[in-house]
Order: sequence, then structure tokens, then C-alpha cells
Amino acid sequence: MEEKREERKELEEMEKTSLPLKKLSFKNEVYKKVFLLGLALLFVAYLFLNSKSIFKGFGVLLGILAPFILGGVIAFIMKIPLNFLERKVFDKIKNEKFQKHKRTISIAISFIFIILVFFLITAIIVPQLINSFDGLRKSLPSFLQMAIDKTREIPYLNNYSDKLQSEYDNLSWNEIFNRIKGFVTSSDKSSQILNGALSTASSILGGLVSFMLALITSIYILADKERLGYQARRICYSFFDNNLANKIIHVFHLLHENFFGFIRGQLTVSTIIGIATFVASFVLRIPNAATLGVIVGVTDLIPIIGPFLGGAMCFIMIVIEDSTKALMFLVLIVILQQLESNLIYPKIVGDEVGLPSLWTLVAITLGGSLFGVVGMWAFIPLASTLYELMREYTKYKIDEKNLDLRMKKI
Repeated sequence: MEEKREERKELEEMEKTSLPLKKLSFKNEVYKKVFLLGLALLFVAYLFLNSKSIFKGFGVLLGILAPFILGGVIAFIMKIPLNFLERKVFDKIKNEKFQKHKRTISIAISFIFIILVFFLITAIIVPQLINSFDGLRKSLPSFLQMAIDKTREIPYLNNYSDKLQSEYDNLSWNEIFNRIKGFVTSSDKSSQILNGALSTASSILGGLVSFMLALITSIYILADKERLGYQARRICYSFFDNNLANKIIHVFHLLHENFFGFIRGQLTVSTIIGIATFVASFVLRIPNAATLGVIVGVTDLIPIIGPFLGGAMCFIMIVIEDSTKALMFLVLIVILQQLESNLIYPKIVGDEVGLPSLWTLVAITLGGSLFGVVGMWAFIPLASTLYELMREYTKYKIDEKNLDLRMKKI
């Protein structure tokens, strides 16, 4: 009996000593946050200590996952025509057999449409660019001579005219082409070119395989996008408590809406500007109106610098044939860009992402400096999501403090 009592006392003492450990349970949000923060700090420290091997591993992993990531991007863009066909067109067809296959039909039509648009743009732009560069090669010597002659009429530049003329006279176009020919026909260089060609061909073949894998991945994603979304929600609610899972899903919902809205709005604006350029150029009898519309529309997809890039390319194409028409085109582009910046873009893209102009400029500058054109596209929806989350949080805190804050004129 006494031995049993001693055992009970020992068990009770063990239970008492284990009580404080229960307070460290991860059900307590404070300890969970401290624990996760500690893990994050350790992970960052590990990255700094092993940066080369880790980044190399990330590079290899990214290379493996690249086709699937690209497939997700393609699926995200292709969802725009897919949703339009399903919800605006095919939902009106009251046929059970057709409704069972409307997703497959929508995917097929969407991809056929995009492929036709791509080949149409290529068929319009490429031949005209070849002709323009050929014309530029033929007219470049006379164009440079004309520019040198014009400098003699400008007081501040006529002192440099003789020097420019001397440099131009010493410039031998035949020598330039002979050097290029000698570089190509040299035995050593030929082997380098051959090796480079083989390497390029291998890269192109690998790129085609990756692109086909990405294309197949995008088709699977589009065909089963509702199930994938449902599975993602199940995983989220399985790993996190309901409150945190709701917040995570809310953030991803905002990201989805902002990215989808921005891409749809940007494509819409570029299409409108391209069509407007074509119509105006056709009315003003500017040469190659269709090509100009396509170039302006495509380059307009690049935020901020795209319109200037497209306008410069088109100006060079036109000035070879008619300098007066080139000046008319510059005036046209300035007018269209003013309409886009002040009326079309804020109305379409601004309503889609809900980001003020100042923060849009900051997002484009930051994204472009870090990741180029892709960064420009990605950072606008990201900034819009952060802006919306900050707006929700500040509204919640101000309402909690029962404050009446209103904007005042400064």
C-alpha cells in the first residue's frame, strides 16, 4: 500500500512539473509567432552562410519547375478568353451534351484564336520590318550626308560639320561588309560560329520541349481549374486554423483579382490603341497603316516606355519613305498617348486594379529596375494588393479607435 502511495505521489509531482510545459503549446498565438520568427531567422542565417550552394540549388529547382510555372502563366492569360466564351457565349446554349463539353470547346477555341492572332501579327510585322531595314540600308548613306549638310546651317553645329564630313568620307561601307565577310569565312571563327550554332540549336530544341510541356500544363490547369482551387483551399484549412486560413485565402483572392484585372485591362487598352493607330494612319494616308497599328499595340503592352519605343520604331519606318508623314505620325502618337494616359488607361486599368497613379508609377519603376518588363507587369498587381490590404487594416484600426479622420486640402 505504501509503495502504491509513493508511486501516486511521484506521478502527481511529474504532472505538476509538466503543467508549465502546456503553456508553451502552439495553440498560443504568441509562442507560435515567436517560434515561426525564430525559424525564419535561422533560415535567413543559413542562406547567408551557404548562399552559393543554396542559390545554385534554387537555380536548378527553378529550371526544373520553369515549364510548370510558364504553364501556370499561360493558363492565367488564357482564362480571359475562356471565361468569356463559357459565361457570355456558351452558357446561353441550352443543350445538355454541349454543356458537358463546353470547357473542352472553349479551351480549343481560345488557343486557336491566340495562335491565329500571333501568326497574323508576325505575318504583318516581319515582312514590313525586313523591307524597312532594307530601305534603311540603302538610304542610310544619303540620309547621313543630308544630316551633315543640315548641320552647316545651324550656328552652334557648323564648327563640327567639317569634322563630321571627314569622318563620313573615311567611312567605307565596302570595308565594313568585307570585315563581316572575313569574320564569317575565317576558319577559327567558323568553328566558333559552328559551335555557337550547335549550342543555339540545342537551346532552341530544349526551349521548344519546355514550351510544349508548359502548353500541356496550361491545358490541364484550365480543364480542371475549379478542382485545383478546391484542393488548395482544403490544404490551407488543413494546415492552419480557420481564422488564419481565411486571411490567407483572402490575400490570394485579392492577388488573383488584381493580376487578372490588370492583364485583362492592359490587353484591352493595347488593343484599343492599336486599332486607333491603324484607323488614324489609314485616314491620314500614312504608309503601312496596318503594320504601324500592330507595332504600337504590341509595344503598348510595356508600361510607360512601351509607347515611346513603338513610336520611335514606327517613325524610323515612315521617315525613310516620307518625312512629312513621319512628322504627322509623331503628332498622332502624342495625341493618342495623351488620350490613353488621361482617359482610357485610368478608366479601364485603373478600375481593374484600383491603384492611384503615384503608386502605379512607383510600382513600375521598382519592378522595372529589378526584373525588367516582367517586373513592371508583376509589381502593379502586387502593389495594388498591398495597397488594398493596408487600406483594410487602417480602416479596421481607425474604426476600432472610433476616430473621425477626413481628408483636408493643404
